[in-house]
Amino acid sequence: MGSGKSSKGRKIASALRWNFADTDKIVEEMEGSSVPDLFKQKGEDFFREAESRALLTVSGRTRTVVACGGGTPCSADNMEIMRSTGVIVYLKLTVAELALRLQKSKTIRPLLRETGQEGLASRVQQLLESRTSWYEQADLVIEGPDTTAEEITPLIADLVRSRGAYL
Repeated sequence: MGSGKSSKGRKIASALRWNFADTDKIVEEMEGSSVPDLFKQKGEDFFREAESRALLTVSGRTRTVVACGGGTPCSADNMEIMRSTGVIVYLKLTVAELALRLQKSKTIRPLLRETGQEGLASRVQQLLESRTSWYEQADLVIEGPDTTAEEITPLIADLVRSRGAYL
């Protein structure tokens, strides 16, 4: 949450002249409800199953940059889908950087709903600790908030090419 997956993903897709997809948006389209409403009405487990279906749907597309929700890679099945169909990029930021971005964000984040401003960094730390082992399995780990889409794009392109695919 707050790492810039969607904004950088759009820019990278544009630079590659590829399509862009966001798994949260796909879930919302498939379920006819917003992510916060799905969490509230049907719970996180239901959302995670819908998220996995969305990932499976988008993984069949070619030439598409996909922004996944922060919990998407936190399952062996999802990681296998991602690994076998694309290049996985982790935009790694510190807890302080993430908390600052999330404080400024207007997006409703269900996993932060009960967290006040004073507890935000602590909750981000907790989520990051439980997810880092999954995130670190990425093909490419981009550290820091200042790395631009223009710097990331050629790295992704090189990885895609190294796997025998064409841009």
